Amino acid sequence: MVLGTIARIGVGALLVWAAAAKLRHREEVPGWLRAYGIPAPLTTPLAVVLIAVEAGLGGLLLAGLVLPWSAYAALSLGCGFVAALAVARLRGIERLRCGCFGASEGRTSLLILRSLGFTGLAALAAFGADLGAPSRDTFVLVTLVVLAAAVVALALLVLALYRQVGVLTLRLGPRVPLELAEEGPALGAPAPALDHLGGHGSELVVFSSPGCRLCRQLAPGVGALAREGLPVRVVQEDEEAEVFERWNVPGTPFVVHVVDGQVAAKGTVNTLEEIDELLAVGRNRVHAAA
Repeated sequence: MVLGTIARIGVGALLVWAAAAKLRHREEVPGWLRAYGIPAPLTTPLAVVLIAVEAGLGGLLLAGLVLPWSAYAALSLGCGFVAALAVARLRGIERLRCGCFGASEGRTSLLILRSLGFTGLAALAAFGADLGAPSRDTFVLVTLVVLAAAVVALALLVLALYRQVGVLTLRLGPRVPLELAEEGPALGAPAPALDHLGGHGSELVVFSSPGCRLCRQLAPGVGALAREGLPVRVVQEDEEAEVFERWNVPGTPFVVHVVDGQVAAKGTVNTLEEIDELLAVGRNRVHAAA
């Protein structure tokens, strides 16, 4: 009874705290949820539901009401947190704003460990609340739940690490992209017309084609750049052949760095490292011109 009661009160207090923190930053919560891959139209209603669920469950657990179902719901919520964070890490996102204890950003792997701790505490509250003294079976059950969640999380983290190794492998090789004056749009000139190109700040236009092996190898790295905040516009040859002609693209993979609507750098690339170098060249040229 004692351990179950302590766990129940602890879980309830954490949920109320998390709800209060999200409520304090309620205008920012939808943006945090988008980082988890939630579609933009769903982020605002989901933020409202999440705050309400955390506050409601926390209140029920602190008051000792609707037991053991409120404890089961908290355990399910914890498992959901672990799964969402693990999937985000699998997608290559290394830092996230959880929002549970404020607006600070944390490493995704540490957030997963913190969620596992919460899930274990919720399991103890769910399965130990009605027992006089925690029995061996109770401890075994709680341990199995926590270990199962940990195994799933670790498996997803291993897959994420495997993916990251592949991305790092792409960074090996020549550092300098092949830039020829007669290929691609003219340097320093306004970028040719292209849908979904903002014309503000640093943007990357990536030209790809279905039969290009290097394009397929570069795709995860290009996606990682987009997740890091760089606007990326991918042009597929089979879907937008006229864009290839308008931008004078000789072949794929071909990349153009556009800064404030002007062509800052361009070239044929083979590795993610070459894309990084092309972006650096573009930034240096803009700074030199300024």
